[in-house]
Amino acid sequence: MPLSRLLGDWAFTMHHSQMTEPVTGRNHYEPVLDGAFVMLRWSYDHPDFPDAIAMIDEHRYHYFDVRGVVRLFDFAIDDAGWTMTHLDGDFSQRTVARFRGDGAIDCEGEVSADLGASWRHDFTMTLTRTA
Repeated sequence: MPLSRLLGDWAFTMHHSQMTEPVTGRNHYEPVLDGAFVMLRWSYDHPDFPDAIAMIDEHRYHYFDVRGVVRLFDFAIDDAGWTMTHLDGDFSQRTVARFRGDGAIDCEGEVSADLGASWRHDFTMTLTRTA
């Protein structure tokens, strides 16, 4: 199961388009509900970014954060990495991630204000396995 590549603890560094300094944090992925989903919990070391959880299966990414924001992403994962897309009239997002061996993941995120007709760079992020 490709989701099993995510399991464990990760540290990340994000370079966000709205920030001059890198933003760091941690992710933890674990199987839940008898393995029906992988739960992602993450926290940021910067007060402008919300701590959050996500419930993930091989087709959907259900996002919830401390602000009460809930988003549903289309999600696809394989041995090379994953893609996720959320289309909304006001704020659409998409992310492409690529595995670098078993210990690193490189991500690029984009945002759109026109349901994905045009996209602009939002962030790059590197995750490194810590456990």
